[in-house]
Amino acid sequence: MFRARSALMGVALMAVFASAPALAQDHSFRVFVTANWVSPNADDDITFESVTNAVQASDDWGFEGGFEWRTSKIVGIEGSYLVGSNDFELENVGESQTLDTQAVTAALNFHIIPTKYFDLWLAPVASWYSFDSIDNTDLGTSWGYGAQVGFDIGFGDLFALTGGVRYVKVDISGDLTEDFSYNPVIARVGVAFRFGKR
Repeated sequence: MFRARSALMGVALMAVFASAPALAQDHSFRVFVTANWVSPNADDDITFESVTNAVQASDDWGFEGGFEWRTSKIVGIEGSYLVGSNDFELENVGESQTLDTQAVTAALNFHIIPTKYFDLWLAPVASWYSFDSIDNTDLGTSWGYGAQVGFDIGFGDLFALTGGVRYVKVDISGDLTEDFSYNPVIARVGVAFRFGKR
């Protein structure tokens, strides 16, 4: 009885390993469009023309489009462009002002579960942020660094649902007397289309 169970277990394991290549990711290129929930961790002081205000940022929606080139089953290079806006409330002024943002992000994705129907990856990221003016003050551009986790749920070879979470440590500077933190956590969900063969 023990031998029979061992034999069945061995056959089952062989079947799993034999089918693994057929279930693995074999596309070479992927494009995606997502809706993003952008949550700045900005709870800091900001100085406008020698007047210091406490500032609180609100969460809001943005949109992102991008691509990934898979150099292998495990490694992918991702690039994306995000647009969004957040309201910043200045304590002493008592009113909110909208800050429009744009971000170009590069990520090195490591696919730790690269199967056809479920794909999970981790990545370090670098982002270039462009901030619109606020209260007639030019905020300019800044570089930020962080990490992301992402996933695809595949429906056939072409189409997938995609999502993930990213954190970027970035400061807002420009013509301000001193920098203050933006540091967004970004959750995204959308669709992806996968092309090509490796």
